[in-house]
Amino acid sequence: METVILNDSLRFSFPDGFRKMSEEELKQVRTYKSGPGVCLRDDDRHIIVSLGHRRAGLLAALLNSKDLIKSAQSRIAGVMKPFGYRLTGYQDRVLAGKTAPSFQYTYTAQGVRMVGECCALKMNKTLYYLHCYVRQSCLEEGSQTWKEILETASFS
Repeated sequence: METVILNDSLRFSFPDGFRKMSEEELKQVRTYKSGPGVCLRDDDRHIIVSLGHRRAGLLAALLNSKDLIKSAQSRIAGVMKPFGYRLTGYQDRVLAGKTAPSFQYTYTAQGVRMVGECCALKMNKTLYYLHCYVRQSCLEEGSQTWKEILETASFS
């Protein structure tokens, strides 16, 4: 089991099969500049999870989590447009007892239909962005695995 702690504060546990991605792998999947965090993948379940955080700037400090997720959705939609990005919906997730709004979308990468989700959580002066990418053909198992990962979230 792999454990990840973001910003010395937010802890997640990953089921067996997940491993941290190499720098070479990260270069292949990054479509925009990212901040501090970690990416893990499970090759058998065809899932990639990216967890990141950053200090809230002045504007972000004034926004709530729902505003932040709408801003993230707009940014991701722009970056992912060449991949056939399509927003499929919004929902709330629960992370460590806190409500974290999220949105789901579809896109195509290297000819493979994919489903992505982005969650945002604002805690004090830190923004947490959590992303999951899974092959559409593996969506049922991938969604369950993602849900289980999110349920392990806890603040230290």
